[in-house]
Amino acid sequence: MAIFVSDNKQLDGVSSSGGGGATIIAQGTRIKGEINTDCRLHIDGEFEGNIHAKDVVMVGKSGVVRGDVRANSLIVSGRFIGNVTANMLEIKPQGRVEGSVEVAEFIIERKGVFMGESKAKDPKASKADISSLELPKKDK
Repeated sequence: MAIFVSDNKQLDGVSSSGGGGATIIAQGTRIKGEINTDCRLHIDGEFEGNIHAKDVVMVGKSGVVRGDVRANSLIVSGRFIGNVTANMLEIKPQGRVEGSVEVAEFIIERKGVFMGESKAKDPKASKADISSLELPKKDK
């Protein structure tokens, strides 16, 4: 697990209740770049760039994400601007998604906002697409 906080430090070795771990981008933290992860990702700060995740990406109430996300699931309580390819997208109350989405399951809760285009994915095909997702290799 990695936790990024606003004073530009990364805290490692923080235990989590789940076995798979999680990465947390804390409120007040701004990151620009690309994230490739096998574990859960929770964003309460600001992120601009691309996210490739084999697990769940959560945008918290204070979170703002601008870019493209390819993940198993995306849950938005804050703001997301960009393109989504996922098995499931859930927009929580006060959550806002702007852009293009291609998902097998699309949930918009009361007071959630979606502005953009949506395309339904075949649930059987989308599971294969995400499960076979290969993360880009790091250049040494």
